[in-house]
Amino acid sequence: MHHKDRRRIGAWLKDLREKEYIEWIYSTDFAEKTKPAIYYLGINGVRFLKTLDDYPKDEVRKRYREYTRQKDFIARSLLVVDSVINLEERRSNTNDLEYSFVVRADYTDPGSDYRFLRELAPDLYYEKQECSMDGTATTSYLVAIFGTTLPRYMVRKRLKEYVRYLCEGDWRDDTDSQEFIIHIICPTKAELIYAKRRTRLLLEDIGRDESIHIRFSTAESVRLHGVTGIIWEEV
Repeated sequence: MHHKDRRRIGAWLKDLREKEYIEWIYSTDFAEKTKPAIYYLGINGVRFLKTLDDYPKDEVRKRYREYTRQKDFIARSLLVVDSVINLEERRSNTNDLEYSFVVRADYTDPGSDYRFLRELAPDLYYEKQECSMDGTATTSYLVAIFGTTLPRYMVRKRLKEYVRYLCEGDWRDDTDSQEFIIHIICPTKAELIYAKRRTRLLLEDIGRDESIHIRFSTAESVRLHGVTGIIWEEV
């Protein structure tokens, strides 16, 4: 909120909760109260958004069900938010880099220019434009978060879809980028090792192409260092 006094932010959040614009997930139990509160839209917050024309109506209506969300969905959503904040910080702190991004609610909009992402269903997609004396180079990044409840057969299915997309070169028609990189966030180190092994086998089956880039990291590393951090492991 860019406010220097955290007490003021606390007062604002308390006021919004009392007016039912937001709700929170917070426990006062001794073992849990050290964890930060998680806020989500309340009924009046949703009603306010419905008065605006900034968001697709279908997406706004989904906010009525926020209180029913499972822990895995909440964790994944918070990680997307952390990643977007990281991109915003990089965008404001660098002169030669420009970042643009879309999330699921953006590319599922019928009028979106990123409709090609629907089948791949990433949690986040962003483009980096790097300016130099030679011109502007654009790199696309597709970020997929594998949650703790994602079964192994779905992990294999999604990895196969990503490899096929890169190998067939569809991204060259879908974007203006010179390079397309897929970043996969795994819940644990063990799941990262498994996903890397499966991807390596897929690439060996089709013949390794050095222009294909699929990289892996853990959710904890992304939270600590940001989605743009030097944390990604190549297959």
